Amino acid sequence: MAEAPPGFRRLRRGGCELVVDAEIEEAAVAAGLLEPDAFERAFAARHGRGRAPTALLQLGAGGPRIHLRRLLHGGVLGPLLRGSFLGARRPLAELHVTRVLHRGGVPVPRPALALARRRAGPLRALAVGTWFEEGTVDAHDFLAAAPDTRRRLAAAAAAGRAVRRFHDAGGRHADLHVGNLLLRERPSGFECIVVDLDKARLGADPTPAERMAELMRLFRSLVKRGHLERVGARGCARFLSAYCADDRRLRAALLRRLDPELRKVALHRVGYRV
Repeated sequence: MAEAPPGFRRLRRGGCELVVDAEIEEAAVAAGLLEPDAFERAFAARHGRGRAPTALLQLGAGGPRIHLRRLLHGGVLGPLLRGSFLGARRPLAELHVTRVLHRGGVPVPRPALALARRRAGPLRALAVGTWFEEGTVDAHDFLAAAPDTRRRLAAAAAAGRAVRRFHDAGGRHADLHVGNLLLRERPSGFECIVVDLDKARLGADPTPAERMAELMRLFRSLVKRGHLERVGARGCARFLSAYCADDRRLRAALLRRLDPELRKVALHRVGYRV
């Protein structure tokens, strides 16, 4: 694997490699994550609904629960290569980005580990683990449960604030969609956590155009998954108001880009119905 983030340990055994937060190193090794059958055991019981297989690991009695996500190729080569990678830079890059954001107070999960298993020759199967966010539900499932207007608007505002903090910290999400926002409802209100930072990047403050491109990707996911009508105009307005807060210049810059983006959405909707 490439260089481990600060505070993480790099371990090898046979064809398995593990980069793990030093705080949970002993528990991760005891859980068998360096054993030859680690991948098979971890993903034997699938957790979640996404394209990539995920698993929920309990590290010892009373230890943390870790959400483990298998990395897959997308695009044209995806069906051919699936989960085979040359090297292991991708999960290490995700650990680095997630660690920087988490330590900066951005609402992202706490990174836990990266796991690699050697397959044929230089090819490896890869996975990334984060601390499991207890008491959360992803925004897709939240909306599918038909929440009342008050809860729906409160959740939209929490999502807007979370994504704004992510962007203000220099984060670029490679696949911001409704399933990658986790919601936690407390008596004091909703919290939102931005997850699945595979291929996410850190950089300078995103421009309004860059911000809008990611926000509209999120919007299109509402269309694709049949949630737009449930969120409604009020929910979209509440999200945008929370995202912009009192930054009138940013709000105006985003709204100037709205009509062209909505025309793209209209084309996407035709594709979704075919």
